[in-house]
Amino acid sequence: MNSILAWGVLPPLALIFYIWSLDRIEKEPPTLVIKTMLFGAGSAILAVALETAGEVILEYIGTDGILDLILYYFIVVAVSEEFSKRLGMKLAVWNNPNFNFRFDAVIYSVASALGFAALENVLYMASYGTQIALSRLIPVHSICGVFMGYYLGIAKTAELDGDNRSRSIYMKLSLIVPVLIHGFYDFCLSTGDAFLSYFVLGCIFILAIVAWRKLKTYAKIDRPI
Repeated sequence: MNSILAWGVLPPLALIFYIWSLDRIEKEPPTLVIKTMLFGAGSAILAVALETAGEVILEYIGTDGILDLILYYFIVVAVSEEFSKRLGMKLAVWNNPNFNFRFDAVIYSVASALGFAALENVLYMASYGTQIALSRLIPVHSICGVFMGYYLGIAKTAELDGDNRSRSIYMKLSLIVPVLIHGFYDFCLSTGDAFLSYFVLGCIFILAIVAWRKLKTYAKIDRPI
């Protein structure tokens, strides 16, 4: 059990600590970051409920083949999980006075995503053993959190400026972009096709580099909301 907790929880904690350390203007309260991770973990309950409902609907519709995989992984899984993680972040900090810089949105979005990932890691390893630990280190949730946070930071600024049109656009992008990344990753692996599996892993590797660079850029150009 200790090894499961170590492999499942310590990598997300180390990653959020690194991202938190990039915030050079005004460090976020560690307790608030942890709270957001816990809300992200709790959001998994909603995600499971939404996924279960989605599975029932797909079964009722009776789709099969490639269409079934697309609907399941892009709509049922990706939308359910990314919506739930975003909701966890918003419930934890959206109206908190400490959420007052654009980079804060990235920190808290990734915190929610990593809380979700940590719980998912523990549950998967409890079921399948720690031999899957390395596969659980693929940072899809955190990559999605970076892009989600970027758009949420702009959406929050627009909200406070009274620009409802821009707020609506960036709130949608904060969900659409992570859903496309998440759905594409799961879909490619689910096909069992070796080419698609290696292709999507290559894409995730590139996205991880892009997200890492963007983190540093977002931190450098950070400004108040």
